Amino acid sequence: MFIDEFFDNGFFQNLVPKDRNNPSFGHIFKTHAYYPHENLEFWRPIHDPSEPTQTIAKAFQIYSGREDAFSKRIPLGAPKLETNEEFLVVRAKIRPVIVVVPEMPFAEVDNTGFRGRVYRRRCLVAQVFGLRDVQSGRAEFSPVFVERVRKMEFPQLLFLPKHSGLFEVDSMLRLDECQSVFTSHLKPTDYSLGPDLTLLLREQLQFLLTGITPELYSCVREGCLKS
Repeated sequence: MFIDEFFDNGFFQNLVPKDRNNPSFGHIFKTHAYYPHENLEFWRPIHDPSEPTQTIAKAFQIYSGREDAFSKRIPLGAPKLETNEEFLVVRAKIRPVIVVVPEMPFAEVDNTGFRGRVYRRRCLVAQVFGLRDVQSGRAEFSPVFVERVRKMEFPQLLFLPKHSGLFEVDSMLRLDECQSVFTSHLKPTDYSLGPDLTLLLREQLQFLLTGITPELYSCVREGCLKS
């Protein structure tokens, strides 16, 4: 048995309008997601002889990993860059994401006189990756691997079937590809995970974080693996 057969049509549910813009666990959004970089590359300012202070930069060039990375030097005022910071070269694209930790306000916290921002409007989201190329239909992963994902062999992955108006192709949620995003950058869809899938995902996260196997996750996973 595969997970999509176990839950059949219960994978997703439509959100009522008042909940579309309210990120909660299991809600599905779209946002720009970056590719984690294995090889560090930096945008470094190009020396401009007409700018004597060297604190304003308009042109940059890429440098690969350097021994002086993140080391102290003249800070930039525009664009702002502190002496121990770098502009990293990263790629990003728009992806579907599922909220795993909603924005969490801090009530009645006074941090006056200190630099740190206690309340940051951010959510933790997990990225969704298509198993096929949307344009060509070409498989991105081997059928054997996809079957193993559908059987819940990998606790860091969750199979998500294609769904009209949401996912154009079968996809997978990667819990090893979580990112922090500003809430304002989340573009709502009309969907969330269905109630049973929401509970399953909570228990799957619990298993990943604690090694403890909750009841629903254990039942579904063992049923898929043994069939």
